[in-house]
Amino acid sequence: MKIIRSYILKDFLSISLFSFLIIGMAILMGTMIPITDMIVRKGVGFFDAMKIFSYQAPVQLKYIIPISFLFGVLLVMGRLVSDNELTAIRVAGIPLIKILNIFLVVGIIFTLLLFIINDRLVPELHYQYQKSKKTFLYKNVSALIEPDEFLDHFDNYVLYVSDKYDENKLKNVFIYEVSDQKGANKVIFAKRGEFIRDGEVLKIKLEDGFRDESSPEKQELYRLNFKVFFMDIPIQDKENKVIRKKPVEMSIKELQEKINYLKNLGVDLPYEPMELRKELLERTSYPFSIIVFILLGFGVSLVVRHREKSINFLIAIVGYGLYYLLGMAGTTLIEHQLIIPWLGMWLPNIIIGLLGIFLFLKHANSG
Repeated sequence: MKIIRSYILKDFLSISLFSFLIIGMAILMGTMIPITDMIVRKGVGFFDAMKIFSYQAPVQLKYIIPISFLFGVLLVMGRLVSDNELTAIRVAGIPLIKILNIFLVVGIIFTLLLFIINDRLVPELHYQYQKSKKTFLYKNVSALIEPDEFLDHFDNYVLYVSDKYDENKLKNVFIYEVSDQKGANKVIFAKRGEFIRDGEVLKIKLEDGFRDESSPEKQELYRLNFKVFFMDIPIQDKENKVIRKKPVEMSIKELQEKINYLKNLGVDLPYEPMELRKELLERTSYPFSIIVFILLGFGVSLVVRHREKSINFLIAIVGYGLYYLLGMAGTTLIEHQLIIPWLGMWLPNIIIGLLGIFLFLKHANSG
């Protein structure tokens, strides 16, 4: 049994590592697209963009590791079955459960590793990525101004544009002025706009628009139409400010502390606690996808009985796609309050795991 275990482990780990590298390269190529956009279109420096990339790339580990294990199990078992080596092992009196245990032991080790990665590494990298992105984009105000986004990087102003061209020319510009005076509302609209940065001030030239100012106290609206209007907007320095962590950027401990804090407030805040709970449950359930995929791969290999890499890779993609769709279904059911949160987030593991166990038990005694 020791020789067989070493033989299978060596094959399994080498194939899983090869899968990890190939899948990782494919995913990282997709990650490079927004990084390239930062360099080419938004003017972010190459080394600054690479720093952002260094924060973003390791986050993909949590997706690459499980699917690599699934492909590894499928390919190793496919070869054992198609070469009749599995039949020889069973004739020697070694039950299939002992072969499965070889994969499961490795799976448990990497499940613990992925749990640590999801708890410590991924949230911190997410946070550093967002922080670095905001810092670098702040240096290039043109990159800050994006179509169809409400921008609050300006003191007492919120800016919205429907389109941007030639880097500094705008279409359909809305500028909302946030006044300290209670009840005063000011809105500026222009069909066209052009801006330049002068130190810590954004200078804007607006054409063909109007400026509205309303006062609910007096129930009056004042409108000023203009052909050309110039204004200066101070840029708010967010570079050195503390960025509030989103749920995806919190550790498991921070998520639990935030949930308990909101619960102790006694305030009805259903949205944020639900997002925190979903993130907490996903963080604790997803690492077990490695074990689930091992069960699925082992069971499917007994049915398919094929050693071709292309076929097994397609099965791995379909299996991971099914897991992803079940995850989306679980999230949707939680949002509509049709199932309790923990069941929704564990739904992919439960269904895929049971499918793998069913296939294993059904075909364990077949020839």
